[in-house]
Amino acid sequence: MSRKILIVDDDITIQRLLEFVLRKFSDVDIFIASDGDMALDIIRREKPNLIFLDFMMPGKSGIEVCREVKNDPELKTSYIVMLTAKGEEAEVKAMLESGADKYVPKPFSPSEIAEIVRKIIYKE
Repeated sequence: MSRKILIVDDDITIQRLLEFVLRKFSDVDIFIASDGDMALDIIRREKPNLIFLDFMMPGKSGIEVCREVKNDPELKTSYIVMLTAKGEEAEVKAMLESGADKYVPKPFSPSEIAEIVRKIIYKE
């Protein structure tokens, strides 16, 4: 069974931190996108099991990407974790209304990310 995880963030530091944590899981394929359009291309092609999606990006936002994914019958099973620097009530509501399965405020801990992977990818 192919396990695929997509990291979508325009901040290279966040990308690298997430990739570092995810590399500890040797049997996953990791994909990285720095904007919403690139993310959608990868999502359509690879159909990742889990997507870590930044809320605010230049161009297409995380909310827009999330809506497109969750409204597509072929893609909607991807589990989406929105990452946000703010976490204000209105922002959280918008994320969940867009179809996000979970949100995680930045800064996050590597152990929190690893726990999400274990629960979603490995069903632990």
